[in-house]
This record gives sequence, C-alpha cells and structure tokens, in this order.
Amino acid sequence: MVSPADGVISSIEKHDHHPDLDAPGVVIRIFLSVLDVHVNRWPCNGVVTLNRHVPGRHHDARSDRCHMENEHNLIMLRRDDQKVIGVRQIAGLIARRIVCPVRLDDRSEAGAVYGMIKFGSSTELILPDPEDAEIQVEVGQRVWGGETVLARLAYDSHEAS
Repeated sequence: MVSPADGVISSIEKHDHHPDLDAPGVVIRIFLSVLDVHVNRWPCNGVVTLNRHVPGRHHDARSDRCHMENEHNLIMLRRDDQKVIGVRQIAGLIARRIVCPVRLDDRSEAGAVYGMIKFGSSTELILPDPEDAEIQVEVGQRVWGGETVLARLAYDSHEAS
C-alpha cells in the first residue's frame, strides 16, 4: 500500500469495527500542509466500488475533530483478491475544495493520480484486518504520495478472481 498523499503521518489507529469496512480496520492518517503537493494517488491496484462525498465542517486539518466532522470524500477499492481498501480525502480549514472525478468500476493503478484537495488537508488510508496489516511507517514520519510504502497486506491469490 503506497501513500495516497505527500505529508506527515499524523496518526495510526486500529479499530475493532470500522464503519466504512463494516469490519476491523486500521487507519493511517496523513496531514498535508499548505506546502505539500495536494494530489492524491491510488494506494493499490483495484476497482472503485464506492465514491461518496459527505458535506461537513471545515475544522483545521490538525484538529482531532477534523476526521470525524469535516467534509470528505470516501472511495472504496476492491483488490483482485477481494480485500477492500478505503481512501478518504478530508477538507480542512483552508482546503475547502475536494476534486475527485472518479466513477464506479474505474480501475485504480497504484501510484497514479486520482484527485486532489486544494491547499491543506488530510488523507486517510483505511485497511482491513489490523492483524494482517504490516505497518511500515510511524507517526511523525514524512511520506511521499505514490512512493512511500505505508503498509503491506498479504495478497490472497487463492481468493483472486
């Protein structure tokens, strides 16, 4: 799973139940300052199964409330092995424009640009099954979109279709 954005890892959270996965998950959150490049990149190959825009507040992207209350765009991808991955673009205090011209059934290619958040914001990578996610980064680490490996997930070739 390559980083979907340039920025700094602001948190890594394990969830017993993540609502977007409807299962256990782990969220790697990346803070993008106004000085970062704000394009978003696909973390892996897959097919878009959901693209949902949710209106909301515009708290500062460094706020604890940002990821819960701010306007965001959620994309869910299904890998060939049927594992579901989420990527969430979150608007911030200054960043109030999310660009995401993605459609259902579009094919993602790891590292390719799929959208952007204008000015300052956060991007999340939502991974299934925290026990199987081998996290490769730590809080405070600078990452580069499409380049830095954030996590490794086993690829279940017997489940691939």
